[in-house]
Amino acid sequence: MKYNTIVITGSNGSTARGLINYFSNISHNVIGVARMVQQEYEQSNVSILTADMEKLTEVEAVASEIKNKFSSIDIWINCVGGFAMGSSIKDDNENWDKMYSMNFLTCLNGSRAALKCMVDQEHGHLINIGSEAAVDGFPGAAAYLVSKSSVHMLTRLISLENKENNITANAMLPGIIDTSANRNAMPNEDYSTWQTPKQIAQKIERTVDEKCDGMLVRITD
Repeated sequence: MKYNTIVITGSNGSTARGLINYFSNISHNVIGVARMVQQEYEQSNVSILTADMEKLTEVEAVASEIKNKFSSIDIWINCVGGFAMGSSIKDDNENWDKMYSMNFLTCLNGSRAALKCMVDQEHGHLINIGSEAAVDGFPGAAAYLVSKSSVHMLTRLISLENKENNITANAMLPGIIDTSANRNAMPNEDYSTWQTPKQIAQKIERTVDEKCDGMLVRITD
């Protein structure tokens, strides 16, 4: 096995499930985190713990539990997130708080909890799931795009702050991810151009193994 313990938040989501299944083949322990346990896993080295990622105290408690039980957290992947279209920036009154909480606050809380453990153990790799679309943007989804671009900047700042702590931080930038939910939402699209959770997992593995730091990583590069 390549890694000791990997934490993947949002473990009920399709992307996180793909990551968990992939990393369970190369890690001693894979810990999923979700608000409620909805997805069960057959692998003996996969465990699911519960925490509301929007509440820092709960996230810190579960991170401490993982660290105490498994001795280290080698990789922490913040995979909680969601997408919502809106209207114009001046007219969208529904999505700003929702996208901030779902995409940025969960990532911030996960990062802070992970960093406390990683600084103490003097090593670690933090991976945040950003968005390729949030680099250039497009009209009609400002709340989502701003929340994800904030994830990108947070990742860069974590990298800058932890150069001397043997901790790396990188953000993955997937495009449209090939999940059943996205296929149902966009039935007429060309799925062959979409990215799979396995491709994202492989890019994360390569990024960690190459000790990249402070990078915004496109999946198709």
